[in-house]
Amino acid sequence: MIKFDKVISLDIPVFLTLEALRKNIDIDKKYFYKTLYCRDNSYKSIQILKKNGSDYRQINAPVLPLKRIQRWILENILYKIPIEDCANGFVKGKSIITNAYPHVNSKYILKMDIVDFFPSIHFGVVKKFFYDLGYSNTIASTLANLCTFNSQLPQGAPTSPYLANIICTEMDKRIQGLCIKNRLKYTRYADDITISGSSKVFWIKDIVERIVNCYGFQVNQDKTVVLKPGDRKKVTGVIVNEKLSVPKNIIRKLRQDIYYIKTFDIESHMEKISYTGTKQQYISQLYGIASFIKMIDIDKGLYFISALDSIFKPFSPSISEVNLELDDYFDSLFNNLL
Repeated sequence: MIKFDKVISLDIPVFLTLEALRKNIDIDKKYFYKTLYCRDNSYKSIQILKKNGSDYRQINAPVLPLKRIQRWILENILYKIPIEDCANGFVKGKSIITNAYPHVNSKYILKMDIVDFFPSIHFGVVKKFFYDLGYSNTIASTLANLCTFNSQLPQGAPTSPYLANIICTEMDKRIQGLCIKNRLKYTRYADDITISGSSKVFWIKDIVERIVNCYGFQVNQDKTVVLKPGDRKKVTGVIVNEKLSVPKNIIRKLRQDIYYIKTFDIESHMEKISYTGTKQQYISQLYGIASFIKMIDIDKGLYFISALDSIFKPFSPSISEVNLELDDYFDSLFNNLL
C-alpha cells in the first residue's frame, strides 16, 4: 500500500497513474507519452568552453515539451521540499551574492569544488527521492526519467539544480554541523563549497572531503585552496576581503563597453566583440551586469545604469528583461567558476 502522508503534509500533488500525472501537468497526451518513451530527441547538446580555455562543459538543454514538464515538476513538487539554508545555488531569493556574504572579512577561507557535480547524481538516487516521498515505484521511475538524461542529472534542465540541492541535504547538514561545532561558516553554491573563519579550515579540509565522498561525490584536488590573510579573497565571483565588492575586471569591461558604444555605435561594437544575439538582447545584458553591480555597490551600479540610460533611454529594457539577463549573468558567471 502506498503512503502519501509526506506528500499531503508538503501539499504536493498525489497521483496513482501516468494518466493522472499527465492531467496534473495539463499537457497534450501525444507530447507527454512521446517525451516519456522516445527520449532520443528530447535534448539539445552543446559544448561550452571552460574558463581554462582547453576543456568543454556539456550542456544538455531539454526541448520545449520536456522543458515544460520539468518546470511543472520543479514548481509543483521540488520547490515544496525544504533545503538547508547554506545552499545558495539556483534558489529563489538567493544568488552568488548571498553565498559570498557570510565569508566577508574572514581570516581564512577554504574553497573546494565537486567534480562532475550534476552527472554524479544518478537515476537511482533521483528515483529513491521520489519514492521516499510516497509515490509508487512506477510514478517514481517516471518522474526520475523525466528529470534525468543518460541516467544522470543533465546540466541544462530546469529541475537539475534544485534536485541536486535536495539530494545534498544530508551532506549539507553534516558539513554545517561540523562547521558550527568549530565556529566556522559554511555555504554551498551547487558544486562550490566555501568554509571560512579561523585556521581550523586547514585541518577540517580532510573531514569535509570524507563527508563529500560518503554521498557519492569527489573533490577536485586541483581546485582546493585556502585563502590566507593578505590574499585577494573571492567567493563565487564576488570579492569578500573587507566588504562585498565587484571584481575590477567586471567594472573595467562594462566601462569599456559603454565607451566604445558612445564613441562609435552599438552595431559596430557588437560586431567587434562578435556578439551573436540581437541588439535588444545585448542592451538587456548590459543592464543586467549594471544591476548585478548595483546589488553589491549601489553607487557604482546607479552610475552605470545612468550611463546606459543616457545612451539607450528610448530602448531601455523592461524589468523582466533585465531580471532575465541578470539570471543569465549569474548562470554564466557560475559556469565560468566550475
